[in-house]
This record gives sequence, structure tokens and C-alpha cells, in this order.
Amino acid sequence: MKKISKTLLASCLICSCLLCVSPITVSAAQSETAETVMLTAEGQWQEVENLSPQLVTMQQLITQGKAKKAQKQLSRWIKDNEDSPWMDQAMFLKAQALFDRGLYYQSFEVYEELLDSFATSALWESSLRQQIEIAKLFLAGKKRKVWGFIPASARTEALEILERVEERWPGSDLAAYALKMQSDYYFNSGRFIEAQGAYQILVDNYSNSRYYEEALLRSAEATQAQYRGPRYDGRSLNDARIRYEQYRVRFPQKAKQLGIEQRIMRIHWQQAEKNYEVADYYQRTHRDMSARYYAEYVKANWANSEWSRKADVLLAKVSAQ
Repeated sequence: MKKISKTLLASCLICSCLLCVSPITVSAAQSETAETVMLTAEGQWQEVENLSPQLVTMQQLITQGKAKKAQKQLSRWIKDNEDSPWMDQAMFLKAQALFDRGLYYQSFEVYEELLDSFATSALWESSLRQQIEIAKLFLAGKKRKVWGFIPASARTEALEILERVEERWPGSDLAAYALKMQSDYYFNSGRFIEAQGAYQILVDNYSNSRYYEEALLRSAEATQAQYRGPRYDGRSLNDARIRYEQYRVRFPQKAKQLGIEQRIMRIHWQQAEKNYEVADYYQRTHRDMSARYYAEYVKANWANSEWSRKADVLLAKVSAQ
């Protein structure tokens, strides 16, 4: 993990969507300040204001695997240099040092402070991406360290982090990715109501996203999975059928490959069973008008089927009562 995080640090500190976020020292480290250059969004190097050689040194400590030492020095530097133009850099480095130490939630909090305090920072998007990495680790089972050493589950915190990312940059591809992570977690955990809701937000608000197709399909699957059987509420079946049909219209070739037509047909017969069970319940409780209504409904919509024949038998019972 340290190796990965160091690589990620180097990547984040070399470039961002606005400017390169890592200054490269080109003068002697012994001087009071170090000449630096950074990469613009157009890929051109330009000279910028001097960066304190202390931050350069602290950055090097992190890449050398000395995260704890770097964190302490960065905390001190942040306290002593409140008005520094490089405060966002220092906070980003501190967050990365905490990440490397496995203090993921504390790292998230520093990124959060950076995002709140420096909305125009070149590190803003990189900080959001790092928060997503933290959420990913938490969802995978990494523990949050309470008071720095007590391990505790952090899946709830992970979902909250992803919600914050989506709220901070709505409409972005990063927000769509955060929303997809939430949706997938709910789906894979069997929390189908929450999964369907999250996937539906993706479908409604991110129709141009690369996750749209999967979200539309998963929304249908999560809705169908909410159906508990013929003795329970069957509204989810109709909702699932509508979503499968939307997918079939939008992605006809993929729908054929996935057997969407067969899924719709299965729902069709599940609805037949559901409506027959309602008719049967009313017949057994001597509510003849309701029993007759549902039995006739089954005959009209599922003619020449097993359920239509059962409805005929049920109607004969109702007439005999």
C-alpha cells in the first residue's frame, strides 16, 4: 500500500487538471528559498514563486517512506506559516503522510479542510480523488483508527465520503464514479432499495456518463430483487419490467446478449402468479367481488396459461359459495 500511495502522491504532485501540483526544485537546497517550476494545463513548464525548501524536504521524506516524520514536520510548518501561499501544498502533503501511515480517516479530514479552504487550488480535484481512494479502502474492509490506534469499521464513513464528493462536484465524471461506487456497494450488500435509488440518480442525472448503461441495467435488477414473492407487494415487478424495457430500447444489441427479453417474460409470469394469489386470498376470505375481479384480470391478461386455468377453477368456487 505504501508503494501505491507513494506512486499516487508522485502522480498527483506532478500534474492536475489545472496546473502541475508538484514544484520541482532547480536551485541549491541550502538557500533560504528554492527556485521552482510547474506544469500548466497546456503541458508547458513555467516559473512560479519560490517554494520553501522545507516543503521540498518534507515531500522527499514521504517518498522515502518516512511518513510519520514528515507528518510531524508538516503539522509544525502549517501551524507556523498560516499565511503561506503554499498552505494547500502543505495540507496535501500532510494528508498524504497520514494516508501512508494508515490513518485514513484523519487523512480524509485534512483533504476535507483543504477542499473547504482552497476552492481554487490546483490540488482540489486531486484531493477529491484521494478521498475516493480512502472510501474505496474503507468499503473493502480497511479499518478506521479511532484515537490513532483502535480499529473500527468505516463503511458508513466511506458512503458519507462518496456522498460528499458527489455533492462537491455534481455533474462531473468523478461524481458519477463516486455515485456508482455507492450503488455497487448497496447492490452487492443486498441493500436493493438503496441500490435502486442510487442507480436511478445515475440514470437521471448522468445520462452521458460511461456508467449510464450499467446503471440502467442495475436499476432494473435491483428493483426486481426487491420482489419477495407472490404473497408480498408486487409493485417492484412492474417497475422492474419498465426499466428492463427502457434498457432494451436504448441498448437493443446488448439486451439480446443479456437475455433481457427472457427476464421481462419471467416478470410477466411472476405477475400472473401474484394476481392469482390475490384472487385466491379474496376467495378464501369470502370477499367474492374482489376475488372475481382479480380472477377475471388473470384470465384477460394471461389467457390459455396455467394461471388462466387456475382462475377458471377459482371462479367456479366463487360461484358455488
